[in-house]
Amino acid sequence: MSSSQSSNRPVAWGPRAGVPRDDMPRTLAGQTARKLRQDIIQGKLQPGERLTFERLTRMYEVGSSPLREALFQVAAEGLVHGEDHKGFIVAPINLGEMMDVSSLRAQLEMFAASLSIEHGGEEWETRVLSASHRLKRAEVALRQAGPEQRRAAEDDWEQRHREFHYALCSACGSPWALHFFDQLYDQLERYRRHFWQYAERAEAADDEHESILQAALAHDREKTTSLLKAHFQKQAALTTDAMQVDPQRLQEISSPAMRGEEAGGASATKPAPRRGRPRRVA
Repeated sequence: MSSSQSSNRPVAWGPRAGVPRDDMPRTLAGQTARKLRQDIIQGKLQPGERLTFERLTRMYEVGSSPLREALFQVAAEGLVHGEDHKGFIVAPINLGEMMDVSSLRAQLEMFAASLSIEHGGEEWETRVLSASHRLKRAEVALRQAGPEQRRAAEDDWEQRHREFHYALCSACGSPWALHFFDQLYDQLERYRRHFWQYAERAEAADDEHESILQAALAHDREKTTSLLKAHFQKQAALTTDAMQVDPQRLQEISSPAMRGEEAGGASATKPAPRRGRPRRVA
């Protein structure tokens, strides 16, 4: 069996044992963790917000046992913080964390993409091409979306963006690398959701993604990793600039404000009002 065939075959070891991330978790706790993770990443639960059992059991319609397990699962990923004798809060936003995660993700993706270029065959190339096509369509839809469609268009772009970068890494042969890819992507997506102007940045990133695609399909490892490094450096710089536009706003979402302590369940189902929202950097 060729290396490209073996690299594309699901494996029976690693953190997910070959089960795709998009598969619905089998347990109620896993399903609840998936919903909780999504609500944190998308800003429906705000940084620093208190996560009480009373509110979350109503939101997700589950009992305390699967909810507790779900909270510990998401806490292990760094999206929730547990406090002794105080319960759980949504992880605060922090500039240093964003820079750290961005650097780690760049190094991981450069490593995984390089291995994919070495081992990936026709099936891998097809996955990358298909993911690139879907991402381009999502970018066009995002630019054309009106105010009422913008949130759905942003959600679709994020999903297609994840799929493109994942496809680049998918033939690396390391389930652990792909597992950490997902965790690091989740962290950076959360920062983008808070600070990016999606339509402008997505349009600018389209050329970067096309250059990465062509280098990968040409099996040029050096050029692909160089382009990926520049891509992540630009993303980190733009996010840093956006975080520093309004220091007051950054302070509001960088500290554990415990906004959920007095709030009812309604506050956890939609983002808190963003007073003085800064101009996002494209």
